[in-house]
Amino acid sequence: MTHTYTHTVVVTDPVGLHARPIGQIVSLVKAEGVEVTLRRPGGPDVSAASALRLLAMKVKTGEEIAVVVEALDSETATRVALEIDTYINQG
Repeated sequence: MTHTYTHTVVVTDPVGLHARPIGQIVSLVKAEGVEVTLRRPGGPDVSAASALRLLAMKVKTGEEIAVVVEALDSETATRVALEIDTYINQG
């Protein structure tokens, strides 16, 4: 059984969601073996395992995105989502 954790992030990095945090996110997702999607409110899900798809989102400063993590346990799902939040805003 998988656990799903959704965490909302407001992008504060002055550059928006750019290459450095995207690389960190993709590496984390692959290392953890979890399913992660990012999406704007009302928008499509974008796989966090694809740097090109994340870059194509063109997320700007001040935008809100949802980070949805599916993992085998709730602790992992929560930890990964919060780590992604850190990457997005301290990248």
